[in-house]
Parts: sequence; C-alpha cells; structure tokens
Amino acid sequence: GELIGVTATNALELGIDVGDLDATVLGGYPGSIASTWQQAGRSGRGTGHALSFLIGQDNPLDQYFMRHPEALFGRPHEQARCDPENPYVLADQLLCAAYEAPLSPEDEAFFGPRLGDVAWQLVEEGQLAARGGRWFYVGGVRYPAERVNIRSTSRESLDLIDEQGRLLETIEAVSAPYRVHPGAIYLHQGESYRVVHLDLEGGVARLAAVEADYYTEPMDVTDLRIVRSIRHRTIAGTPAYLGLVRVTQQVIGYRKIAHYGQRVLGECLLDLPAHTFETVALWFDIPQKVCQGVVEQGLDLPGGLHAVEHAAIGLLPLYAMCDRMDIGGLSTPNHVDTGRAQVFIYDAVPGGVGIAERGFQVLEELWETTLETVRTCPCEDGCPSCIHSPKCGSRNRPLDKEAAVYILEALTHPRRASHRKGGNR
Repeated sequence: GELIGVTATNALELGIDVGDLDATVLGGYPGSIASTWQQAGRSGRGTGHALSFLIGQDNPLDQYFMRHPEALFGRPHEQARCDPENPYVLADQLLCAAYEAPLSPEDEAFFGPRLGDVAWQLVEEGQLAARGGRWFYVGGVRYPAERVNIRSTSRESLDLIDEQGRLLETIEAVSAPYRVHPGAIYLHQGESYRVVHLDLEGGVARLAAVEADYYTEPMDVTDLRIVRSIRHRTIAGTPAYLGLVRVTQQVIGYRKIAHYGQRVLGECLLDLPAHTFETVALWFDIPQKVCQGVVEQGLDLPGGLHAVEHAAIGLLPLYAMCDRMDIGGLSTPNHVDTGRAQVFIYDAVPGGVGIAERGFQVLEELWETTLETVRTCPCEDGCPSCIHSPKCGSRNRPLDKEAAVYILEALTHPRRASHRKGGNR
C-alpha cells in the first residue's frame, strides 16, 4: 500500500526531510514561533506549493493567535532565556572547567561575578580545593561532565520499576511527588501503571500495570516568601518588582478523574515531604483603590487575582521561549511579607533561567495582551481558553473573570477603570 499521511510527535520537527509532503496539520500551537515554522516547514520541501494548518487548542496562547493571526505571522522568533549565573548551573560548569585547568579569580571574565561564591561553596562540599589563590578539582567523579544533565538543573533522579523488576524509565527526583506519588496513574509507552510505592530517599518508585478508567491529578499547596528585591519600577502608578523568592511546594493529595465526563471520582490525601527552592520572580502590587473597586463592584478579589495570575502565566511564553509548565505563580490579597495584594510569577526552576526577568521587561505589554485575551474570550465565567490552568493545584478555584478584567483594566488604563460603573452582580 501507499502512505497518504504521517502522524507524529514533534520528533518530526527537526532533521527529517520528507520531500513530497503537501500539507501539515499542527495540533495546537507548538509553544514557540521557531517550532511553528519548523513544523510547518515539513511540507513543501520540494518544488511545489504546500499548505499548513494550525488548529488552536483551548489555552490562552492558542486562542490569542486565533484572534490575532497577525501576531503569529508578524512576530520574530522568541528570545531564548539563559542565566549563566544560576548557581545550580554554574556549579556544574565550574567543576567541569576546573577538571580541565585550575580556576582563578580572573576567570570571572568567563563565568561572571558569582564565580568566587560558588567556588568556595564547592570547596566546602569537598569538590574543589583552594591552593595558592586558585581552585583545583578534587571531586570523586572521574570525569565531572558525565554528571551534567543538559535537560535539567537537578542532579538527583528516580527510577521507575515495574512488577518484574524492570526499569521502565528514569525521571527527575524533584518531579516525583507530582508524577509518581502513591496511587498515581502513570502512562509509559501507551500503557497505564499505578504507583504502589514511592521511596524518595532510595530513588525508586514501584509501579503495577492496570486498566484504569480514570487519571489522577495532584493537589498541592504553595508558599512563597520574598528573599529580596533586585530591581523595581512603577508602571502607571503600580509598583512592580524583580527579585529572589523562596518557594515551598507540597503535594497533599490527589484526585481521581474519569476519562469520560471529567467527573471527580474521589480524593485521597497524602503525606509527602515539602520541596523548597530559591528562584527568580516578578511581582506587582494591586493598588488598594483597585482592590476596593473590585469589592464595591460585588466581585471576588481573590478570584480575580487568581485569574490574572493564570492568564498572565499562560501568555508569558509569547515573549520568552518556554512552556507554561516552566513557570509558577501565586496570587494573594494579603501577602505575609508585605501585607499587600500581589501577583507573583516565578521561574519554576531552582535559581531561575531568565523567564521572570523577561516578563519584568515586557510587563506592560504582558498586561495588555492578558487583558485582550481574557476580555475577548466568548465564555461567561472563565474557561481553559482564558483563565483556567491545567496545572492549578486548587482545581481552578476561586476564579472570577469579570474581576480579572477590572484589575487588568485598572493596571493598563487607570483613568478608564476609575470611571467604570457599578457591577452586574
């Protein structure tokens, strides 16, 4: 027979040249302008014309492009974000460099001003030794580059073992409470497994093959404390900040959700350890008069802040080459460190990779884009195309779409919002 089409993951995006493909169908925005053109470019590799379709999914970024195709066709490739001074990344780089030749303070020209701090930390860990004003590699690993993970800043991994003792795959240990907590349904090569035991200290999770008519969704709580502000500015009367924060996350349970109908079949509580890390965040205040206005309108302030957080996170990949899963957030009407209503958006990677910094640079534009997306979404009370998030640990509660529009209008157009009439509730 003859093949008339190919269904593939994004593995077909690079390095594959099928010369006689006439059309491509992209199931959802690939996540970046660069990937969009790479995937669309799989067709038309010969001399003839080709056609490419992009089918928008129900998330803010896809729907923004559905309503603003000019933003897709006229936008340049995103800025890839990299923070070479991230201490988790820099530590591995210094070990590899010191293995080749001893390091000296003059090497700050290559590794940045944090060289000395991180090098002395590695001395305390016994991986470098200081002699004669230089740092020498003395670690126990024969070739330290072998330990550097090019896909993650985490050095710890966890093995997934089936009932026969076979290794299914290896994942990052830091993601284990979310992906392979006890009772979780885990998909591997199209087969469903249920996690029967998780040993975080031993780095092992044991799984059993099952036929399940449901999937699991972790429930978590997040605490965020401000370490220090690095930069700040005022945008149309609203203070905005970039700085270091300490994030504590804990999976406290999970839900069983039916494949058909998305009905919640039950909730189970878990007792798992919390995970704490420092990272970079942007955050901004919601002026007191805006908060008062939300209440006077009869709207839900916590729900509005939560909706702003979700929508802004969903659209930040428009400006930085990342996935929304690379970003975390928190919103509160009364933050414990400041006593003010604030929205935080942080890099979900220890040490940060520059995503929040990019968001801080384009914050006015991010507010405008978020307002446009939420306001023009045809839903009444919020949906996955505007303010719902697939990774929300509180199952997208509370959310208030109208309050989010009010807040975003107040941030972007303060005078217009101040003349807004009474609410509809």
